[in-house]
Amino acid sequence: MKSTEINAIYAAKISEFLNAGYQINTNTMNGSQGEIAKIDFRKGNEVIRVMLHQETIWGENFRTAEAIVLTVGRCDDERVINARGFGRDAIIWNERLDVIEKRIFFKIGSRRDADWYLEGEEGEAAMEKYYSRLRAKYDLERVEEARIRTKDITSDEVRKVLLPAVRRHMGKPNMKMNRIAKVTRSWNDNRFEYTVITVGKNRVVLH
Repeated sequence: MKSTEINAIYAAKISEFLNAGYQINTNTMNGSQGEIAKIDFRKGNEVIRVMLHQETIWGENFRTAEAIVLTVGRCDDERVINARGFGRDAIIWNERLDVIEKRIFFKIGSRRDADWYLEGEEGEAAMEKYYSRLRAKYDLERVEEARIRTKDITSDEVRKVLLPAVRRHMGKPNMKMNRIAKVTRSWNDNRFEYTVITVGKNRVVLH
């Protein structure tokens, strides 16, 4: 679905509260906490906020996903319920809402200058599939293992050049080097080279 369809779902939820006899409560709608849209309703002592906002979702089988979230929440703050004007006491803090309904629309991509979304479990499944493909294509551990080259360059000449600098760095004037290796890592067209010096059980990396 496109964002226009999410807008239609939001509009239908607004109509649902209006048809149920709720009145729009402008006293609590001043200011912004980063929402895309929000409308507050009141019916007697009940204050309800219906809002759309953007959220980053962390999943069990995927890292993160951008989403638009429709949240319906009840405000239980007595100061807000009893407020008679637009002052500080009339502010509804979104994170303090008692959430009674939440619909998550996962952004799954962009095409033809429009963002596309899938809702709920269908959206989660799409994100899991997307990250599964990424892991298969860019398995960093596998790629690094295949493209790491290590060359032992231990020699008296190399020790003579590196040892004074490493001793100063480590603060150990009498330390000795066990092994010196030149390591090359390749990733696509990029190459990274550095020197690893083994000192006992410790390693010093020089770039």
